[in-house]
Amino acid sequence: MARERAAGKYGDGIADVPLEVLPPLSRAFDLDGDASRIRFRPELGFSSKPVIGPVITLVKKVLLRLLFFVLDDLAQQSDAAVQRLQSALSAEIAAREAEVAAREAAMAAEIAAREGLQATLGADVGALSQRIAGLAIPERLARLERERRPAPRQAAAPQATDGAAAPTPSVPELDYLVFEERFRPQESVRERQQIYLELLRDRRRVVDLGCGRGELLDALRAGGVSAYGVEIEPDFVALLEEAGIEVVEQDAVEHLAGLEAGAVDGIVVSHVVEHLPAAALVHLIGVAGDKLTDGGVLIVETPNPESLLAGSVNFHRDPTHVRPVHPDTLAFLCESAGFNEIEIRRLSPVPPRHMLPVPAEGDLSRIVMQLNDLLYGYQDYAVIARKPPAQRETTA
Repeated sequence: MARERAAGKYGDGIADVPLEVLPPLSRAFDLDGDASRIRFRPELGFSSKPVIGPVITLVKKVLLRLLFFVLDDLAQQSDAAVQRLQSALSAEIAAREAEVAAREAAMAAEIAAREGLQATLGADVGALSQRIAGLAIPERLARLERERRPAPRQAAAPQATDGAAAPTPSVPELDYLVFEERFRPQESVRERQQIYLELLRDRRRVVDLGCGRGELLDALRAGGVSAYGVEIEPDFVALLEEAGIEVVEQDAVEHLAGLEAGAVDGIVVSHVVEHLPAAALVHLIGVAGDKLTDGGVLIVETPNPESLLAGSVNFHRDPTHVRPVHPDTLAFLCESAGFNEIEIRRLSPVPPRHMLPVPAEGDLSRIVMQLNDLLYGYQDYAVIARKPPAQRETTA
């Protein structure tokens, strides 16, 4: 301090006496400690001038002593005001920080709630889209348009006389297009029928009897295979025509019987034979052997009655089903019609999560596995039969 006085930092006037401001006010308003922030320090009134310095110092001290009570009270009031301001600012900062924290927490909760709502809406939209797709609205509108077309006039039916039976009222037909979409979705059928592409890839001409919505025909067309479908359901026919897929609206057995021998080298009969009486089934397999070229392939897919779930539960969901056909029976019919290289492929396994849980070991494990095979065996199967190639004549 003596060096600072010698350097002339302090002047001779009373105005040069500093009012010390302590640092805590500039350090995040720290209120810890009882020290005053502003103090009046008369002991700093000092002059280092030669000769007259002691006189000036004495005068300063006398004047400062006279002004001590006034300036000290002013310093204390200023210090109290600064402390109150500091306390108010600290409280305001704490309140603002708490408000910011509350807003951040509320924002985080709002974001989480909106994300949850978005996920819920996404699931609801997906479920709604599936339900709308299951309604098959375009197909139903197409059916309504066809039904509204004027039908040719017919002679009025004679009125029933006394004692005669009244005419049977018409029964609405099964909406088979919507029925199929509900229980045999198009995408699952398309996926399952991919296994037949390799068998039909190099065929010259393929016919899909009972082609339904044309999943296989669409895949064959994409693979460059010449193929067409035969379908008796008008809604399916209209759907295929709109998609630009070649289709004939006719009974499958009648159409096949009307073909020339060797007209096709690939015949697919997917989920048709379970709709036929026994005689029609035998006739269909026999005609298929006649119409295929030598070396042609016949593919017949149908529900698998070896599984109780497929043969005794799912089979009866379709009211147009007549009877299930056992794999051995269908293979026998193909063999009797002259086919060889007959293969049975069991398809559509039931996911293990739907089966009975198998114990880790012991005889019970073997029994449960056998029971699973009986209850939850393969849901479908396909018989793949090939017509023998032509025999080359040999000369003696």
